[in-house]
Amino acid sequence: MSPSRGLSYVLPSDQLIEFMAHRFAALKTLRILRLTAIKDFYGEREKAFGEIIEVMSPNLYRADVAEQPGTRLVVHNGLKTLRIINGTIVSGLERDHFQYHFLLVAQGPRRILKILQHENINTNTVSLTRFEGKIAYMIGDKKEGNPRLLVEKDRFLPVLLMCDDCSVRLSDYREIAEETWYPYQIVYSPYGSTAEEYSVQDVTINPPLDVTQFSIPLIRAQFSKSGP
Repeated sequence: MSPSRGLSYVLPSDQLIEFMAHRFAALKTLRILRLTAIKDFYGEREKAFGEIIEVMSPNLYRADVAEQPGTRLVVHNGLKTLRIINGTIVSGLERDHFQYHFLLVAQGPRRILKILQHENINTNTVSLTRFEGKIAYMIGDKKEGNPRLLVEKDRFLPVLLMCDDCSVRLSDYREIAEETWYPYQIVYSPYGSTAEEYSVQDVTINPPLDVTQFSIPLIRAQFSKSGP
């Protein structure tokens, strides 16, 4: 067998996901300080602000504008997402778009496969592709526009998540602990809406987090009382 043919071997999805999960196995909780830039269709910046992101494995997420509580608060817990804008609740139960955060913290491979299947990604199909000049594994159907996950071949890091109604690009991975990387540039693009670009400023690994700050009923009650 020639070396070129050996390089074409494609891992099955369960083994590929296991290698990817291992990259983030040490990250039980994260606190992230990032700069969020909201841009319009022409790529012009509309708004920029600092955010504090807290993530707890397996499925807790919170984002709040730095030093401006309630200005833009997003809390995700399980299958529920709550958004608060300028102190007012603007949404309750709805389909979430935060699954990519949970690819970047400690997860079991089976749970990751369920996350991908929840996003309508065909986890039975794996192929090799090229993304931004590098070879990557693609989990999902090859047909253009189909949901898929691209994983960098050399380091087993996720670089692109395409869902039915949004895409997420993850780049500029930096080593935040031994053999553990995190993307410092993330572009979240809902189809038919403005894009959000996240530039990570600082990452704290495994800080103690208060579970109650992810409680949607408690937060909903808090802001319902503070409303008019």
